[in-house]
Parts: sequence; structure tokens; C-alpha cells
Amino acid sequence: MNVVAPTPNRQTKLDGLLGHLCSCTGLYSKETFLSLYSCVTKLIRDQRMTGMALTRTLGDDSFEAMNLALTHVDGLTLTSLDGPEMFGTGSGVTPQTGMLVILADRLCMAMYWTTDKRATFKMYEGGWTFHPGDAKTIATQLIQQIAEDSLRQTLTTRMEETPIERRYDEKLNLLISGLVDSLENRNRDLMVALDQVSQLNKQVLNNERLAAIGQLCSVIAHEIRNPLGLIDLYAKLTETQVNQVLEEAPESELKATQQPIIQKNVGLMREAIGSLDTILSELTSYSRPLELNEESVALVDFVENICEFYQPYYQEKQAELKFLPCPLEEMTLNIDRARVRQALINLLKNALEASLSESARNDKAPGRVLVSVASRKGDDSIYIKVEDQGGGVDEKVAAKLFTPYFSTKGNGTGLGLAHSRKILQTHGGSVELLKTQPGEGSTFALVLPKSRLCSVGPIS
Repeated sequence: MNVVAPTPNRQTKLDGLLGHLCSCTGLYSKETFLSLYSCVTKLIRDQRMTGMALTRTLGDDSFEAMNLALTHVDGLTLTSLDGPEMFGTGSGVTPQTGMLVILADRLCMAMYWTTDKRATFKMYEGGWTFHPGDAKTIATQLIQQIAEDSLRQTLTTRMEETPIERRYDEKLNLLISGLVDSLENRNRDLMVALDQVSQLNKQVLNNERLAAIGQLCSVIAHEIRNPLGLIDLYAKLTETQVNQVLEEAPESELKATQQPIIQKNVGLMREAIGSLDTILSELTSYSRPLELNEESVALVDFVENICEFYQPYYQEKQAELKFLPCPLEEMTLNIDRARVRQALINLLKNALEASLSESARNDKAPGRVLVSVASRKGDDSIYIKVEDQGGGVDEKVAAKLFTPYFSTKGNGTGLGLAHSRKILQTHGGSVELLKTQPGEGSTFALVLPKSRLCSVGPIS
């Protein structure tokens, strides 16, 4: 096979041919076009056709392998397309455009496509025309790739009834177009099925990983809880005994100064023990299935009360938590009050930590955290939004935010957001990062489905 550059005259003819053949346009998978191109290259080799082939495969191994098979056809000349400028302006060809053009004595075919790796189905554009006998050969090969026996038989009968005559060119070429579409439908079904299998495999592996981690955490928690319980017991006994001694001791300056300090230290010790016990409970409970204790809850009032409850924690850190006046009517939903409360408090805690972190980094007062309830007409969801003015979420971190046991904090379990999402998913909803901007903050939301709505009425 010879490799040459296209002459201006040949280029003009090629531009005209492309314009004439552009009759097949659509979103196709790569596998479909490879099937058609495989049939064409086999036909060229078997018939020892003469002509020229123009290729621009951009290093794609699949197309390169098929082009390699054409090197043994002596009468075929290969023209290398090095740049899109050869096709002139307005042709739609870009540096990311792949091309395959064949001009042979018994067939013409032109196809080009984008190489955007983000798209599953890429735009393949072009067309073809074949000699009637060759069209039947290609159609026969394509029919064998269709899975349905009844459709295969019907198409075979229709093809055999069509004479090999020039006046039936259009009918045979339309048959090939139909076969390509049928093949595309099959490939798409396969791709969807493979994607589902892949997702199931990931889910199974993830469940197995979580189960293994959960089992390990249960063992660790059991081993830690035993000495932790003893520490708590002796801390309580120490507190009782110290109080007895101090009560019996005569009044003195030492007693007056040391009694509150001792009581405070013992209290902090027991509080730390309680925190450790809570962490152990989180580690062991995540892998277990959730059971909801549902009840009717007035959502706006529910969210406002939680904000009032958590307000002192913000005030202690000189931060502001504000529940925005809600123009919505009160919505009563069937939810697990305690679990949704836990999920919202997790978001409020994270928002406070983000605000304090950004405040420390820029030496300024912590920003406000805004909480609101939102719902739009035509949307099947209700949003409880928490908007902070922290440092935002890095793109790489955002991809792992809801991964169990992933944490950017040195003292975190990595279960806060993961457990919150699990709670909302059990309700048929989710937890979402709605928006984030570096240096400006993030907006998270608890998302509940409107299918849990019981009633709508005026806000009390």
C-alpha cells in the first residue's frame, strides 16, 4: 500500500463526494461503526479492489488494526490526512475529528467522528454507496450480528428477494442503513447491561468492604468498650468519693479553690468517655440496616426548632446560625424525626467547622450559616438547605465526600455525611452538595421526596 498526500484536484473531488454522501447522521457507539468498517475492509480484501483510502484515526488501535489489514491490497492507495485544514473551512472537521474515507471501483464510503472521550455515544457522520452484489455481501455479514432469530430471518428473506441490479441500489443501501441502526440498538442494550453489571459489581464490592470494615470496627469497639466502661465507672466512683471527702473536710481556702476544679476535671473526663462511646457507636452502626420509626412531622417548624437548639453551639464559637423566613406553607411529612434531626445536625456541625476553619485561615470573624426549606413546582423533592461561608470543597474531595470512613479531619470518623446520606436514602431521598465555590462557601441539602408529603397548610 502506498502512502501519499492528496492533490488539490483530488481534494476538490473528495469535498464534493463528502457532500453527496452525507446521508447517515446520528449518535452511534464506536462498536457499531467498527462492525460496518470490518465488513467493508473484508470485502475490499476479498474482491482485491482498487482505489484509494484516506484515514485519520488519531492513533485509535481498533481502526489502526483494520487499516493494517488493507496493506495487503496492492491496488489500494492510502492517503494520510495530517490536519483538518485539508477539508477546508466549514467542513466541521476539527483536530479532534477522526476520518475514514474509501473510494474504490465498486464502493464509496465516507465517515468522520469526534474523539471526545467524555461522550459514550459520539457523532458519526457520513454515508456510503455499494455495488448491489457487494451490498448483499455486507448485509449478510451484518445480519449475522443481530441477535434476534426472527428479525434475522425476515431480513435475510427480504435481501434474497431483492435482485442484484443497479435500479435496486437505493433499496439495498437503505437495508444496510437499517441493519446498522439495528446493530446500534443491540450495542446500546449491551452497553447498558454491561454498565448495570459494572454498577452491581461495584455495589457488591463496596458492600463487602463495608461489611468487613464494620466487622472489624465491632471487634475493636468491643475491646475498647470494656476498659472504657471501667474508666467511666472509676471516674464516677472517684467523683463520689472526692465529694464525700470535701464535704467532711473543714472549710478552707484550699477546699474552696480545689473543689470546683476537681469536679470540673472529673466532668470533662466523663464527657470525653461519652464522646468516645458515641464514636464507637457510629463506627459499629453504619454497616447495619436502618429501621425507620416514621411519624407525621411539620417540616418548617421542625427545622426551625433544630436551629434554635443548635444556636448556643454557634454562639459559643462567635458564629451566627440563621433560619431564613420561609414563604412556604407548612408541609407535614412522614419521616423518622430522630434520624432526620441527626442528619441535619451533621450538616450544621460541618457548616460550623467550615466557617471556623475559613475564619482562622483569613483571620476574620466566622461567616453566617443560613438554613432554609425550599420546594419548587414541577420538582418532586423538598430541600432543607444549609449554606455556609467557609472555604468551599475541593473538587477531588467532593468526589469522596460521601464515601464511608473518608475524612479530611484528623479527629473525624468519616461517617457523618455518609450516615446522613444513608438516612435520607432510606427515606427515598439523598444528601447533595448543591454548589461550592473556593473561598466563598458551600451549600448542602437534605433532599426528601414529595411522596412523603401528608398535608400542606398555613405555618403556625
